[in-house]
Amino acid sequence: MKLDFVEYLRAVRPAFRQASGQWERPIGPKDLLLNDYLNLDVALSELILASKTINLNNEHSALNQMTQPAIIDLYATALLSFLMISHKQQWTHLMVLEDADLAKFAHFPQRNLAHQFVGIKTMLWNSYHQKRQSDFAHAWRSFLKLGLVELHLTSEELDQTIRQMLVTAE
Repeated sequence: MKLDFVEYLRAVRPAFRQASGQWERPIGPKDLLLNDYLNLDVALSELILASKTINLNNEHSALNQMTQPAIIDLYATALLSFLMISHKQQWTHLMVLEDADLAKFAHFPQRNLAHQFVGIKTMLWNSYHQKRQSDFAHAWRSFLKLGLVELHLTSEELDQTIRQMLVTAE
């Protein structure tokens, strides 16, 4: 089974639109994109913790006390955030990759996930502040590689989790 990015892109927009109408503390239209980037940043940070990519500096940290959702759930949440941002930035053409594109990722495994996470976040924030779609495209590809190669998520389990999240959001 392959990841159907076109279908996910179609389904994600109404799901996110509905969620923003239910917020307890609404935000203005100018801040919606920033909110999406911040949500993606938080999802990536939670993924860093869940994947045990970093060693926390303080054993008594509140971050040590948190129960972590499954990596697949965090990854799918971040993936859906990427898709929503691509809609708002009108960069959906960057999101659709074929199986052959995804297979190329395996040729360049990253040994240090901390560097990969920092790189993804840096490219994301550059794409936000400087409106550079090339940075967003690079972050997207690095993120997909992170999940499929370094975190060893299968396209089948990822597809199932994404579809379940999209159905739940409706």
